[in-house]
Amino acid sequence: MRNRVTVRCVSAGLVLALALAAATGCSHPASIGDYFVHRGNDAAQMMDLGVTWTSEPYWSVYACLLGLSSIGAGHVDGEFCGLGGGQFAVMRHYHKVCGLLLWTYEELGWDTFDVTKPETLYRWQNGPIGYACYYERKPAYGFS
Repeated sequence: MRNRVTVRCVSAGLVLALALAAATGCSHPASIGDYFVHRGNDAAQMMDLGVTWTSEPYWSVYACLLGLSSIGAGHVDGEFCGLGGGQFAVMRHYHKVCGLLLWTYEELGWDTFDVTKPETLYRWQNGPIGYACYYERKPAYGFS
């Protein structure tokens, strides 16, 4: 019985080691650490997780569906603490969202932006209608 447990633990360890080694593909062994640092940066750019607070009342209730569309609406202009906009910090945050699944409009601002200057905000339209009618609208931030 004890041998079976040992064999299973060793087997699981080998499978995990092989999976980690295979994940790096053809990377040079000396750059494997860089590979995982880059994947960590990718993960930081794919999600926003934190707490938002404002000096005056705002509201926001929406769900983003993998960046392809969203449902709900909201408008917030305040401060954000956590992982957002590809960085971990306490920073100014702005968002205006209207999501109807078939069409979604989003505006986001992280850290340094001016709401009166649209070129400083990330703005795009999603959903099947958004993709069909506004193809050129995608910034570097968000699903493209």
